[in-house]
Amino acid sequence: MSYIKRVSRVNKLDVWNCIKVSDLITSYKLKSETLDRIKLYIKMYISKAMQISFLDNDLDFIKLVDKSRNLKNITPNGAVVPKREFLLEYNLILREWREIIGVIIAPQPAMLNRFRLTPNIRIKFGEEIEENINRDLNTAYPHSDAWLEGPWGMNCYFPIMGDTQNNTLKYYKPQPENFSEDFVKISKSYKDMQWVMKYFDEMDFVPRAGTVYFSDYAMIHNTHRKKNAGTRISIDSTLYIGENPPHPDRESEYEKDFIEIGVEKIFDPGISVNEKFLEKVSTFSHYTTGKKKIVSL
Repeated sequence: MSYIKRVSRVNKLDVWNCIKVSDLITSYKLKSETLDRIKLYIKMYISKAMQISFLDNDLDFIKLVDKSRNLKNITPNGAVVPKREFLLEYNLILREWREIIGVIIAPQPAMLNRFRLTPNIRIKFGEEIEENINRDLNTAYPHSDAWLEGPWGMNCYFPIMGDTQNNTLKYYKPQPENFSEDFVKISKSYKDMQWVMKYFDEMDFVPRAGTVYFSDYAMIHNTHRKKNAGTRISIDSTLYIGENPPHPDRESEYEKDFIEIGVEKIFDPGISVNEKFLEKVSTFSHYTTGKKKIVSL
């Protein structure tokens, strides 16, 4: 049974100076200056994508995001899609995110198998985007990233600013004695996998802003908004340790080498704000898959 192997994998992240939250979740708290720097780049990026003013004060900026709700460059699930018109701002985020992960893995970098080049910059409005409500892949449904990417990845969640305490991720841990490999099988719909929830227990745990959380794909999580919750901004991504690869339709999003993205190379999304979102290659592919390319400087 892979449950024991999964617990062992999370335990190995202690070498990265991570602090355990549970058997299948661990965390790394960023230095305040690092948090301030990536906040700056994310606000620059969102300002361009939503065509709003840049505001230095985080609270004022979140209020402006709420007031605007310009969804032209935002997916139904709240991901801010990189476009060529704000390519530089996105690459600043990629450079800083790579630096953050680089610091985390520095004690034993060889343990990282694959690094995802395009993390999601996510705006989760206090009031859900209407187009997202009945979608099969609405993140408000309890779900595992394994259902789209294969069983062996690790989810990475980084709450950054806004109402991160009332608009957050809720986690559910598997009951070890009832764990089945069917819980992490591929599925095109989160709805179709809700049967697994009777074998999971809700955790009394709220992630804190400024901390990066790594959780095994055997964990279930969902976007959770309390009544009258405000908007939050966060990063979510995935990484792989060990030898198991992601789903073939997602493999192009990952690099085996920890490349100098934003330094020696830049990410070109290959799409303009005047173009529609690219059709995904399949249910399992990402919205950046398609025209994107890595350009060497």
